[in-house]
Amino acid sequence: MAARRLCAIVIAAGLLPAAIVRAQSQQEKKRSEILKELGLKKKPPTPPANEAPAPAAGEPAGEGAEKPEAPAEPGGKQKGPGRSTGPAAPSFTRAIHPQLVATCKPCHAPGAPGGMSRLLFSGDPVADHRVVARFVDVKNPEASTLLAKASGATPHAGAAPWPATTTPYQRVLAWIRGGARLDATAQSAPAPVEQPTKPGAPATAKRAPAGAPPAAAPGATLEAPAAAPETAAVPATEAPAAPPPAGAPTKAAGPSFATGVHPILMTTCNLCHRPGGPAGMTRFLLSGDAVKDEAATRAFVDVAAPERSLLVTKSSGQMHGGGAVLPAGDARLATILAWARALAPAAPAPAVETGGAAPAPAAPMLVAPTAPTPATMPTGHGGHGTPGFALPFGFMLDGRFSIDYERRQFTGSPFADGSVNALRSYHHFLFLSHDAAGDPCGLSLEVLTLQFWEAHCRIKGLPPPVRLSFAGGKIVVPFGADPLFHQNYGGLGGFDQPVLPVIWAIEGVAAHLTLERRALVVTDDLFVVRGYALPHADSIINLQSGFSTEDSTKLGFGNRIGLSWMFVSAWYSAYYNPLGFGRRLFMQALDLTVWRPRGIPVAEHFSLGLGLLRADVSGGGVGVGGPGFDYYDFADYLQLRYYPVDWLYIQYRGGLRTFNNRRGVIVDNSRLTSADASAHNFAVVARCRGVTAGLYYFINLEKVDEVPNDLVRLSVVYEF
Repeated sequence: MAARRLCAIVIAAGLLPAAIVRAQSQQEKKRSEILKELGLKKKPPTPPANEAPAPAAGEPAGEGAEKPEAPAEPGGKQKGPGRSTGPAAPSFTRAIHPQLVATCKPCHAPGAPGGMSRLLFSGDPVADHRVVARFVDVKNPEASTLLAKASGATPHAGAAPWPATTTPYQRVLAWIRGGARLDATAQSAPAPVEQPTKPGAPATAKRAPAGAPPAAAPGATLEAPAAAPETAAVPATEAPAAPPPAGAPTKAAGPSFATGVHPILMTTCNLCHRPGGPAGMTRFLLSGDAVKDEAATRAFVDVAAPERSLLVTKSSGQMHGGGAVLPAGDARLATILAWARALAPAAPAPAVETGGAAPAPAAPMLVAPTAPTPATMPTGHGGHGTPGFALPFGFMLDGRFSIDYERRQFTGSPFADGSVNALRSYHHFLFLSHDAAGDPCGLSLEVLTLQFWEAHCRIKGLPPPVRLSFAGGKIVVPFGADPLFHQNYGGLGGFDQPVLPVIWAIEGVAAHLTLERRALVVTDDLFVVRGYALPHADSIINLQSGFSTEDSTKLGFGNRIGLSWMFVSAWYSAYYNPLGFGRRLFMQALDLTVWRPRGIPVAEHFSLGLGLLRADVSGGGVGVGGPGFDYYDFADYLQLRYYPVDWLYIQYRGGLRTFNNRRGVIVDNSRLTSADASAHNFAVVARCRGVTAGLYYFINLEKVDEVPNDLVRLSVVYEF
């Protein structure tokens, strides 16, 4: 009985799975019919993500079976047995080549500034890979010439577009470490071959085993298997972003600073705005490192009103000692403006309602479309594309030329009897410069008349807030607010300047120190130059041309301290010089500049400059120095400009100048001559691309013996 009951249980146990399977089959059949009626298909079951594949038939599931991979460590490496070598190298065609084309091709292309080098890009990935391979070292990737040039470790005329800490540098380094190979997508691989499985059966694609490389074309050799998806090679910060949700802020991407804006600044602004340069005392200082320079440049961008940013207005010449380096209409200025606009907060996109109504039309675009990047700009000069002329070995050539029509020799009316016409040219300069980020030393000079020539070197290894450089040669003396062209003392400008040399450049050496603390910048310039000398003990010093001869040099010592905070800059300059015959010169100047204060109604359309200079001569023997014999020269200026629009300004400038004033007396009437005078000039100046045109009217009022030297000038200046 017990045996019969046990047998029944066994039979029932054997039939139960079949009944369950039969019941499940009926349920599945009904479910399939319902889905078919609804026009839907049942999705195949998805195996668990961490489930290992079942062993093949005949393969034991013991020690010989493949073990599941251990959890990944940070950086993509695996733990334990089955550890992998890390993420795949970045794809050349999808990641490296587009980066090289965007960064390097604007210069390294036939006919471009770097067209004389061996690194030339055509735009074809396969051809460009063969060229780039000459500049990489897979055995020592960090020593690759490509990386050394791009990071500024070795001299490079294009500065340092990829500093070693940036993502582009690390991406290229990872590609070189992976063998610097050309991935399979760059070759012309054939499509999978379709072969019928049996006669009469439909043709199906023959699939390659998982992980096998794609088939190559006959006679073609692939340098590497197809790269892994790009998300495995790009760092987490570079992963493709998900599409923004509806209503999220949207903003058009602007040009890259490293590849679009920084090369423009290095070729237009770096000559003056570098440590030791004529404008090295300002808070806009370029180091050559794209990362550091981007942080410094952002301080001059007004994200609320990019068109009114100091970076834009100053480069277009507004209250700028260097004039219009990027005049209005210049494509390079448009590139900088497009980059500044991209920094502005994004505007919310119009929300799309789901009720079936069409979205509201977008507001009209009030700003110009994004300017072309340097990759699409024409090359040349004169404000069209590449500034100046790029020469071999990283040199740059720029120029400034002018032609002036003048009406002279009158008092009051330019049409008075005796007035004459004159045609003059005050600017005929060619500037040659070399300043590379990887090279601590550089050179700048004026090549036509050798007005100045100087070499400079930066000191490395100092804490980041401190920068120090030295210069030597026929240096531009750092005295006053605008040392290259002293345009203001006495109320006159440029080549009318009668107080200091128009370009005070003389043999000597100088040291320039910069200390930056957020918006406050402090500069200090120490210099020793060939100074002034008196031809006779009782001579009156001539500050324009009374320098000592080379064979009887009198050394002059000076120091200039500059402070800059937001839109205000101030300088104090001091200069001491033994003149001979026991006499001494001590000269001081104080200058203050207020740039157009952005965000302040009315005031943002004005700029102000004012300053004064006093040169005291004292000492000497009996009957030469002392009370009644010591004297001083004095000059001041006030300059006010109004900008109705950014490319046009109206100017008033005036100032007083007096020479040989007796010490202790404000004005010595007994020593006044026709050289003692006041000047008042009015101007309307416009800028377009590389051309600046201005109409000036000068009123010169002598203290005694009025001279008919009022002046009307129409000036046209061309810069490239």
